Amino acid sequence: MNDMKTLLRRGTVAISVVLSACAAANPASSNTASAAYGPFLAARYADAQQDSATATHFYALALQADPGNQSLINEGFIAALLAGSPKAPALAREVSGNALAVMLLGNQAALAGDYATAEKNFSLLPQDNLSALLSPLLIAWAKVGAGDSAGALAGLVPLAENSPFGSVFVLNAALIADQSGDMKDAVQLYNAANNGGQAPNLRLAEIMASWYAREGNLDQARAELAQMAATHPSLAIALPALEKDVARPVITSPTDGLAEAYLAIAGSLQQPSQALLQVTFLRFALQLRPDLSAARLLLANIEAGGDQQSNSPAPASQLAQALATLRPIPPSDPIFAPAALQEANLMAALGQPGKAVALLEKLAAAYPASIDPVQEAGDILRGNSQFGESITYYNRAVAALPKPAPSSAWTLYYDRGIAEDQNGDWAAAQPDMQEALALSPNQPYVLNYLGYTWALRGENLPRAHAMLQQAAGLAPNEGAIIDSLGFVNLRQGDTADALKLLTQAVEMSPDDAEVNDHLGDAFFAAGEKLQADYQWQRALALKPDPKLQAEIEGKLKQFQPPA
Repeated sequence: MNDMKTLLRRGTVAISVVLSACAAANPASSNTASAAYGPFLAARYADAQQDSATATHFYALALQADPGNQSLINEGFIAALLAGSPKAPALAREVSGNALAVMLLGNQAALAGDYATAEKNFSLLPQDNLSALLSPLLIAWAKVGAGDSAGALAGLVPLAENSPFGSVFVLNAALIADQSGDMKDAVQLYNAANNGGQAPNLRLAEIMASWYAREGNLDQARAELAQMAATHPSLAIALPALEKDVARPVITSPTDGLAEAYLAIAGSLQQPSQALLQVTFLRFALQLRPDLSAARLLLANIEAGGDQQSNSPAPASQLAQALATLRPIPPSDPIFAPAALQEANLMAALGQPGKAVALLEKLAAAYPASIDPVQEAGDILRGNSQFGESITYYNRAVAALPKPAPSSAWTLYYDRGIAEDQNGDWAAAQPDMQEALALSPNQPYVLNYLGYTWALRGENLPRAHAMLQQAAGLAPNEGAIIDSLGFVNLRQGDTADALKLLTQAVEMSPDDAEVNDHLGDAFFAAGEKLQADYQWQRALALKPDPKLQAEIEGKLKQFQPPA
């Protein structure tokens, strides 16, 4: 679905907006170009770094020098919007033809209690693409605020039957009926909203469980939450708190409903190119309802995700912003624990493993029934090459497993096995890898790690070969696994097949030093010594870890090709 009408350019990043075609600002056309141009360039650079707060600051400086520049106003507005800056509403009043500005002004009117003005603003949204799906929801909640719940339902219910977003419309209609005390319609609409048969996400589970609990059906409420936790294991730690809080109404005001509408639409946008639009809608939701923690979780996840289109990680400024997004969630919130787990990961990514582990220790004390905090601490320490310390945490997690261990525990044994191996204790690592495989026999990464390590050690080569063939069948596009299969062929003396597989692995993972090194070994075994030398030199240029670097340098010294 083409969710936007035009593109707004931000350096190398293009985001879709519903209406406006905001061309890149060009202060050079103004008489004040010399004063505006420097801040403009700084703002564009901040845009390219996904640092919207800094971009907002520099666009404001550029606008001080050239206050009438409409392109600068448009760019500054979008930056302020993405940053959640208080400057955004003022800029929205100066922007021409931008649907996001119309939404923001409608939100501001609703927050002020002026629902008639809010409805008027939302009615100005174009009736095409994504805004055509969002505007009926916003108009409906504005009508609720103005006391016209019947009109709100009359506008939404027909849309539920003829729209790809029908589930969103019917759920919001159910919330409107519930919030306005129309229990007859609420029963029918909630039943329709929960008839899809799919496992609920966090917010849908909270909504449906609240409804069932308030209707006196606590067993169904708990079942709804349990199904959500089983589908999303990272949220399982929150299950007791969610059950305790289950009977609380999820909507208590029309502005809560508007926030819910923005969250629902943001959650339905799945394409990487839509990430910045998701951020905008989630910021709208949080401006309307700062305690909407499900929106905070989703927003922080997007902020920390980096640029999915280019597979580049999020810069430190985005990770810090994700932390700032999560921190307002209080310990009393039912989903505080998943948020704290996410915070710990962000701290580790920002180079603060000590603070991350300290937070996880507090979380482990507060949630003794969950192994997630201690397992997460192990993962963070392992990622920081603190293998001995990580094993201590993995041991605590393994000791807390139920008997027999669930199949999902394979990750714990696998992670502990890696830490033990990296700590120089293969005797402990090998049974952990085998236990991981027993719990989940078709995990290609476990098969790969165990099979490759055996090949590296010259042990169990026939079994290693069979395991790596199985892994390659399960993950045929994974260069590291194809490399392992080629390497075990080389160890078994099958140089021809090894060369084919290792060449394929290098094509899949051209920047992996170890894969290139293995191809060099295969060329050397095949008598192709010049090609081997070239491949080893290439592996060395890819800056391998010190151990591999020493091995490659040793090979190059041992073999010097003729001049």
